[in-house]
Amino acid sequence: MGPHRDELVVQIDGYSARQFASQGQQRTAALSLKLAEAQVMQQRRGEAPVLLLDDCLSELDPRRAAQVLHLAGEFEQILITSAGTEQVLRESKYTAWYEINAGQIRQQ
Repeated sequence: MGPHRDELVVQIDGYSARQFASQGQQRTAALSLKLAEAQVMQQRRGEAPVLLLDDCLSELDPRRAAQVLHLAGEFEQILITSAGTEQVLRESKYTAWYEINAGQIRQQ
């Protein structure tokens, strides 16, 4: 009972993404919904939200990851965590890169 119990069914070409899509396709669908939500918020409020994407590229092929970074780059403030930093740095126009190691934060 309640909105937290609602289930959103995502389909790709008429098939359930949960049952038939690869991990990368499922991740792409989830990121697409998040980016669309952020765009709607920006249009309604007249200001861009801060976009937080935690480990969003881990299951994506390079083409899909580049598309996500391109779309995310349309927002003013983005925080992305990733184990693989090369593509984030290569695809992003403006970056500040921080390395966290043994409890120490260092800007690269």
